[in-house]
Amino acid sequence: MFAHRITLAVTLAFATPNAHAFFDAPWITPATPRAGEVVSVNIRDGICDAIFEHPGYPQITQQGNFVRLVEYGHHWDTADLCIYDIGTLVEPLGAFPPGDYTVTVDFVYNDYLYGPTIINLGVTPFSVTGATPAMPVPTLSDAGVLALLTSMGCIAALHLKRGLNSERASRSI
Repeated sequence: MFAHRITLAVTLAFATPNAHAFFDAPWITPATPRAGEVVSVNIRDGICDAIFEHPGYPQITQQGNFVRLVEYGHHWDTADLCIYDIGTLVEPLGAFPPGDYTVTVDFVYNDYLYGPTIINLGVTPFSVTGATPAMPVPTLSDAGVLALLTSMGCIAALHLKRGLNSERASRSI
């Protein structure tokens, strides 16, 4: 009789639908940041995992070229509690001087059996380039110069023709 109960319990455990919790690997925007430009981390999540506002979060710390972002949210292991929409969080980290950086993204949630639990969502390297130097922009293309010279020639010819016509008119009087 006891063996039947164990078999039934194991069978029901495997028949329970699995939770479809997910976090995609975080990515940086803009893809190639420049000095002084705000860098953001993007995190796509949903179904059984979601990031929420919570006092004290997000936590962004920086030591040298290493940045750590900790977000707070909910994580469920049972499909019955998976009610979250799929979405993308965009969290600005700030502007950085030129150099190579690494951002570590962690997710903390309250596991009701074990207390606060941290999941590492990923480590993403990024490089910040120097400001793009100002390049001279031509005001006229070759076609523009040709059009300008042509119009100036037409205006000069018109002036010359008017001058000759007015000189003839003054001689005839």
